[in-house]
Formats: sequence, C-alpha cells, structure tokens
Amino acid sequence: MDTKRDIAIIGAGKVGLAIGLLAAKANLRVVAVADKDARRAAAAAQRIGPDVRACDRAEEAAAAGQLVLLTVPDDAIEPLCIRLAQAGAFSAGAVVAHCCGALGSESLAPARDAAGCCVGSMHPLQTFATIDSALAKLPGAHCFIEGDAEAVDSLTNLARAIGAVPVAMPAGNRALYHAAAVMACNYLTALLDAAASLAETAGVDRGQYLRAVEPLVRATVDNVFEVGPADALTGPIERGDVRTIERHLAALAGGDEKLAAFYRSAGKWTVALARRKGSIDGPVAEAIERTLTPDSGKE
Repeated sequence: MDTKRDIAIIGAGKVGLAIGLLAAKANLRVVAVADKDARRAAAAAQRIGPDVRACDRAEEAAAAGQLVLLTVPDDAIEPLCIRLAQAGAFSAGAVVAHCCGALGSESLAPARDAAGCCVGSMHPLQTFATIDSALAKLPGAHCFIEGDAEAVDSLTNLARAIGAVPVAMPAGNRALYHAAAVMACNYLTALLDAAASLAETAGVDRGQYLRAVEPLVRATVDNVFEVGPADALTGPIERGDVRTIERHLAALAGGDEKLAAFYRSAGKWTVALARRKGSIDGPVAEAIERTLTPDSGKE
C-alpha cells in the first residue's frame, strides 16, 4: 500500500501524536485523529496540520483512513478493534495496525474478518517520556513490524518515511520480544532505583548518589554495546570474590527482602555471564551460587 494514502490515528497520546507529526512532516496525508478525550484529539489534529479532522468518535476516524493506526493503551486495542469492526467502520481493504509491543497483529483479526482489512503491528523499540522526546527519538528507532504482507509493506514504508529503521519479525513470540524490551528498559530503571535505595540506606543522599553513579552507568552501557555483555562484565562475581558477595548479603540481611532477592537473582544471572566470559571456573561459580541461595547450607 502507498503510504501517501490517507492515514487515520485513533489515540492521540505520545506515540500517536508523534507518528502523526512526523508523517505530516514527511508529506504523508494524515486526515483524521480521534481520542476518547475530545480536547486532546482537537489539540493533536490542530498540531499535525490544518487539514486534519478531529473526530469525536473512533468510528468516524476509522472510516476516513486507508491506513488506520490504533495507538491506544495495550489493553484497549482488541476491544476497540472489535467495536470498530462490528460497527462496519473500516473501509474494505484498509490496513489496520497498532504500535503495541506485547500484542501481535492477530489481535486485529476482527478487522480482517469483517472488512477484509490487512492487519499488522509496528512497535518502536524506544522509550518516550514526553511528546518532545518521542519526536526526537522516533527517527532512528528500530520499529519491529509483522503482519499481513500488504500491511508489512505499508508499515515499512511509514517507518522509513518518519526516519525510523524498519525490522521485519516473524509472527508469534511477541510477548517474549516485549518481555525482552521491558527487561532492557523498565527493569533497568527499577535496578537503578534499587541501587539508589541501597545507597540511601547506607547514608548517601539519593539525589547525590544518582548524580555520582551516572558516569559509571553510562560507561557500563557504552561498554556493553562496544564489546558485548560478557566482555563488559566487571565486579566481584567476575573476579570470583566470594567473600565480598558474602559481605553484601550480610549487609542486606534484616533489610528490605525485595532488595536482597533482587541482588541474589541478578547475581545468579551474573554468575552465568562470568562463566560465559571464562573469568571464573566451575567450582568458583558453584560456590557463588551457594552463597546467593538462601538457606543453602541447611538440611
């Protein structure tokens, strides 16, 4: 499908608005925007361009588009698609797609069944805290695309038009793909929060600690992407310093058990990574594993 055909966006949040703005900047035709908040839809339509219609109802926007993007929260995608399909809102042969990471294109099957639409998904592997960050980070982001052949072609062209990098992925295992993204992004954020909590317990101001640890974190991330996780690994587990790990666990004892469990779980994965690197041997790895396992010395 030619991406110059009419684009309708249902869901005027950060991702939907950013795609609309970038598509309009690339001279693609965005014709309609809908949102459950009518004022947000109107503001988005006005910002995207003077010829963009702000729709009070999702059905109106869906009917206007030949490429319909459902950029609503994940749990709303399937119910919205069913509603629009039952209402006969989709044009015959339109491409219907979403930008959710955890759901595949089959979540849009009602559009295919009801109106012969082609369905697909395009997930930007990036995090957007604000609309400005979305506009800055979408260009250059890798967009993982799957679905019906025509939908994949259309979404690939759309991704390229907005400056993103399209990546084809097979159907299925979408939840595993998204879990990987959650671990790389959301759990990294949680890990840094946990580290700041430990530092605070040790008497270091949380804000000061985050400022102090920033160069370490950035250098670590740079090393991972320069030489790979195994070669980037440093620290007591990589060195086989069992006593240091014992001291950490003793200090964590009696505190927040969630932090201790987080430390032990991450430590066990780090043991496997150190073995992959070859910096520790089997007996040392087993000793660290025992140390990281609660009550491992008890019968």
